[in-house]
Amino acid sequence: MSLFSGKTFDFTKPDAGLPKSKNPKIDLVEPGISLNNNYNTNDDYLKSNSGNFKIQLDSKFSNILSMKSFISYSPQTYYYFAAEDLSHSSIDKNIIERDHLHFETKRSPLQGTVELNWTFRTGFRHKLLSGYEYHWMVSRHRRRYFPQGTTSINIQYPKIEPVGPLPENFTDRKTLYQQMHSLYFQDLMEFSEIIKFLLGGRYDSWIRENRTEKLYDLNDNYVSRPASSFNRTRTRSDAKVFTYRVGLIYQPLHYYTTYIGYSTAFIPVTFINTSGKQLKPEMGEQIEIGQRIEFAKGRVQLTGALFTAKKYDVAVLINSRPPLYDQAGELRTNGYEFNIDFHLTKEWSFKSGYAHTIAEWESFRLTDSKGNETDYKGNRPINVPRNTANFWTTYTFSSGFGFGLGGRYVDSIAADNANSFFIPPYGLYDVSVYYKYSYYYFQINCTNVSNKRYFISSIPNPTPGPPRQFLFTVSGKF
Repeated sequence: MSLFSGKTFDFTKPDAGLPKSKNPKIDLVEPGISLNNNYNTNDDYLKSNSGNFKIQLDSKFSNILSMKSFISYSPQTYYYFAAEDLSHSSIDKNIIERDHLHFETKRSPLQGTVELNWTFRTGFRHKLLSGYEYHWMVSRHRRRYFPQGTTSINIQYPKIEPVGPLPENFTDRKTLYQQMHSLYFQDLMEFSEIIKFLLGGRYDSWIRENRTEKLYDLNDNYVSRPASSFNRTRTRSDAKVFTYRVGLIYQPLHYYTTYIGYSTAFIPVTFINTSGKQLKPEMGEQIEIGQRIEFAKGRVQLTGALFTAKKYDVAVLINSRPPLYDQAGELRTNGYEFNIDFHLTKEWSFKSGYAHTIAEWESFRLTDSKGNETDYKGNRPINVPRNTANFWTTYTFSSGFGFGLGGRYVDSIAADNANSFFIPPYGLYDVSVYYKYSYYYFQINCTNVSNKRYFISSIPNPTPGPPRQFLFTVSGKF
C-alpha cells in the first residue's frame, strides 16, 4: 500500500495580450505598439491552490494474476480577476476599451480505479486487462462580468494602475454535479511471435447536472433571493456509450513491426450553448497505420504513422467574452508523423520528430442573433498547425557534465472560425547545461534562446509567446 499527499499554491499575473489591428491580415497587432506593452490592470490576478490525497494498493496474487487499485481526492480552488478583451474605442482612436471577468471556482473531484491483469492461454496466449473507474465531482463557480468599455487605456502608452471601483453588471452562481461509471477491458492475443491481435472495449455511464442562480448579494455568503423560474435554471444531461478499439500487430522480423488499428471515442462536454442547453457529448473515430524499425540492437529507432480521424458534435467557442459555445457537426483530420531516436553511444542521444496534419470542418454552420447563417465547411479549426517539427540532442561527458540543444517549429494556425486571418509560423531554439554528481543533479534550461518575438494565440486578443526564460533545477536521489 502507498500513500501520497501534496499541496500546491500558485499566484500569477494574467496577460490580456495586445490590441488586434483593424486589418489583421496585414498586421496582426496594431502597428507602432511595443510587444512589451501590458494592457492589464495592477489588480489583475490568478490565484490557485490544489491538494492531492491518494491511496494506492498493488497486489500480486500469482504469476498470472495481479491487481492495481487507487482512490484519490484532489480539491482545487481558483480566484481570478483580469481585463480580457481589448477593443478599439469608437470615439478616440488612441484609446483601447477593456472588459473584465471576475470568478471564483471550487472543485472537489473524487476518483477511484480497480484494475486486474490476467495472463492465460486458450490455444494461444492472452494478456487481459480489465477494470472499473468511478469519477465524481462537484464544482461551484460564481462570477461577475463587466462588458466592453468598463475601463479604458491608452493604446501606445498603457499605464498599469489599479482598476478602481467597477459597476455591478450581473452575478451568478453555477453548481455542477458530475458522475461517471466506467467498465473497460483490453485483450492482447498473441497468435504467434509474428501476429498479435488487440481487442478492447469501454462502457461509460455519465450524468451531469448544472444549476445556475442569479445572485443579489456580493458578500461572502452570496445568498440568492427565493428561487423562481427566472432566478434559477437547471439543466441535466446523461449518456450511456460503448466505445471500442481493435488492432493487428505484425512483426515478421525482430527489428521490424507494423500495425493497423481502429478506435472510437466518447468525450463528455461541460459547456452549454447560447440557448442555455447542455451540449451533447463529442464522439469520434480513428484509423491508424504505423511501423517501427530498429537498428544497432535497438539504439536506433524509426517510427512512422498515417492516421485519419473524425469527431462529431464538436464543441466550438463562438464568442470569447462572455464565453459562448455551440456545436459543430463534424471535424475531419488526416495526417502522418514520424520520429527518429538515436542512442549510438552511451554519451550521445538524438531525437527528432515531424507531423503533418490536415484538419478541416466537414459540417459547421452558425446562425447569428439576426438569423444570418454562415457555413464554415472546408475551413481550418482554430489553433491546429499544418506542420510541426522538433529535435533534441544531448551529450554527457564522463565527468558528469553535459549539455543539450534543441529546436521547435510550429506552422501557422487559423485565428478565428472564419479563417479571416492566421497566426504566423515560428521556430525556437532551446539549450540546457547539466551536471551529475553523486546523488545530486543540477540543470539550467534556457528556452527561446534568441528571444524571438512570436504569437501563440489570438483569443480573445493576439498573445505573444514567452520570451527568453531560464530555469534552474536541483534534485537528489537517496
